[in-house]
Amino acid sequence: MIETLLNLIVSGILIGGLYALAALGLTIVLGVMRIINVSHGAFYTLGAYFTFLFSVMLGMNYIAAFLLSVVIVFAVGVIYERALIKPIRKEELNVLILTFAAAFVIEEIVKFTFGPRYRNIPPYLSGTVTFFGGSVDVQRVFSFVIAIAIVTLLILALRFTKVGKAMRMVAEDEEVAGLLGINVERIQMVSFGFGAVLAAAAAALLSPIYLLYPAMGWDPLLKAFAIVIFGGMGSITGTVLTGIIFGVAEVLTGYYISPTWKTVVPFILLILIISVKPTGLFGEEE
Repeated sequence: MIETLLNLIVSGILIGGLYALAALGLTIVLGVMRIINVSHGAFYTLGAYFTFLFSVMLGMNYIAAFLLSVVIVFAVGVIYERALIKPIRKEELNVLILTFAAAFVIEEIVKFTFGPRYRNIPPYLSGTVTFFGGSVDVQRVFSFVIAIAIVTLLILALRFTKVGKAMRMVAEDEEVAGLLGINVERIQMVSFGFGAVLAAAAAALLSPIYLLYPAMGWDPLLKAFAIVIFGGMGSITGTVLTGIIFGVAEVLTGYYISPTWKTVVPFILLILIISVKPTGLFGEEE
């Protein structure tokens, strides 16, 4: 019994790390640009389908397909921000409506291009790793390790690089950042691109585990919003820990209660936490 529980917790942590990666993109955009990007899930979808295109349809090595996919999604995110978000960024309601509409447009483009049926990317790693007497797919472990590596690089970049420091300054106070000579609009553009990349990277890492379909971005979008709110707006630590909490909660619920309940439990946790602490787990009162 204990071995089963520990093994389920390990599985939840592995999936939760990937949830956290996707949610971090939303955290960055919310923190730096202060907008609600409903099309975040659409970038997740693009990341999955670009990976499918390059690795399955064109026969590229998975790692090369992964890297090419995130580069392309970054470019798409930058163009998207310049063409659509920048002109109306100060109008929060319009941004919300526009990104919502754009998500549907991207979904229909994917459906038209790849068709409505489910797709899959064959696992590029086989075998299992033993944890506490149970086994976990090497594929999941590898995806988790890559996700943690990306998160670590992101944290280091935000702390030590010039662009990262500028992003933190803009997130802290946009006007002061401008007075200090920071090109605020450029930093916001880069931040939006990074947000799209993190969603795409999470999708690419999860693609060999889950099926692909044109509307696949909505569930990760809802999870990402729940994770960001639960962890505390703008808190990277809160986002990572909450992603893992949600992953573990899903796996335990699916095993001990019912698979139909596993997607509901994280949102029940969200309701409970904001009832007790409206700013989230690591959020601070303004």
